Amino acid sequence: MRTRFIVSVTALLFTPFLNAEEYKITIPSDSKAEYTVLSKGTQGDLKTIVTKRSGSSGVSYSERAYDCNNHTVKYLGSGDTLEQMKASGADKNMGEIFTGSITDFVGREACK
Repeated sequence: MRTRFIVSVTALLFTPFLNAEEYKITIPSDSKAEYTVLSKGTQGDLKTIVTKRSGSSGVSYSERAYDCNNHTVKYLGSGDTLEQMKASGADKNMGEIFTGSITDFVGREACK
């Protein structure tokens, strides 16, 4: 009985992370496309975010890592499918984020 209680409490505590809902974000600098956040996480001190972009050119996926304190970013992967994104190579270095860019708006969401 006690084991069942512990398993139930553990499931309740971790379920929100396992079943995080996808949600839309607005990117003013790419207003004709629709962006969906698929997941958010961390990689060391970096915040990570996976997004799906749907627009006139089709669908693409990106995973980015943000250094929220230094306002820099690098791509961890990108592709036309999640599988392609995961298989693509990550940038070696962090890059500057330009105010008002797609990366800026996605970063604001990642760093929340």
